[in-house]
Amino acid sequence: MNFKQRKEKIEGYLKTYASISNQEAQVLTGAHRNTLTHDFQKMLQAGLLLKSGRGKGTRYQLTGNVLFSAKILQPLWPRKRQGDLERYFKKSSRSAVFFERVAPQAFSASFAFEDHLVMALQRRQSDIERRRQALGEIERKRIKERLAIDLSWASARIEGSTYSLLETEALIKYQQTAHGKSLHEAQMILNHKLTLDYLRSSADYRKLSKHKVFALHQLLIQGLGVETGFRKHLVKISNSSLVPCDNEFQIASWFEKMLSVINACEQILAKAVAANLLLAFLQPFGDGNKRTARMLGNGILLAHGLLPVSFSRTPKEAYIKSVLTFYEKQDPSYFKFLFLNELNHSFLEYIG
Repeated sequence: MNFKQRKEKIEGYLKTYASISNQEAQVLTGAHRNTLTHDFQKMLQAGLLLKSGRGKGTRYQLTGNVLFSAKILQPLWPRKRQGDLERYFKKSSRSAVFFERVAPQAFSASFAFEDHLVMALQRRQSDIERRRQALGEIERKRIKERLAIDLSWASARIEGSTYSLLETEALIKYQQTAHGKSLHEAQMILNHKLTLDYLRSSADYRKLSKHKVFALHQLLIQGLGVETGFRKHLVKISNSSLVPCDNEFQIASWFEKMLSVINACEQILAKAVAANLLLAFLQPFGDGNKRTARMLGNGILLAHGLLPVSFSRTPKEAYIKSVLTFYEKQDPSYFKFLFLNELNHSFLEYIG
């Protein structure tokens, strides 16, 4: 089988199954792993495929099946910038970054996307609705369940959960807790499922308010021994040199500023990104800030008829570095790049 024949086989498979790994392509074509690595590279360079994940978790999708093509995404985060970022985080120590000094830059950062990215999404919004309408009730339910499992697993994993994806599925579908795992982990996962159900119901997050943000936080931390309301003490952020604000009244003031910035965003994607980053940056709660920020971003997406993101295809280390880059450099670029990749995954997997 020559390259053209393997390419046709792979493209045919992707039109039905959406994504493929090198190992799956080996079974499909009978070709050696190294041959297929070369094939995938040629198809990537031709702009036919989009690559996600890394190592054994690397998968490929047709660019025609995604919201944002490889040609659009790849220039957003060049290899040089990734290299610079890796060197930055390899430093044995990084200078303290005080919230009060950098907050003005963080709250005035550019969360907006270029016009061609917004237009690429707008062109596919009709596809989202068309594909939703074509689904039967059983398939729609299956996809919603799948999203709940992926999102709950991925978000809890970022927060330190050791539950596997299969264990998360058993917990959500059959209420089976994993042997040897803490009840705290199980509760955290179930809280994510409960919060997603809330956002899918009558919750309207087109315009944010203090009450709406607090509602998400309370759902996510219930049963976990976390205090509600604004924190009254200094918190230390793991792996970060950011020193958060430690004054409750200043937190309340910056919280209102945060709501104003997010609500003023004209682009839906910018609004969701700002919610993800600014709430995590402010750290208004004693715990649960990043998971609340992720759910707040999804609430905005769902309220505007778009797909939520699970972050299940983003390596935990990459997500954390993208958030820390905003904390310490007030630069949202890396997070925006990962966010668009996750939207691509949502478009492929979660229309329902």
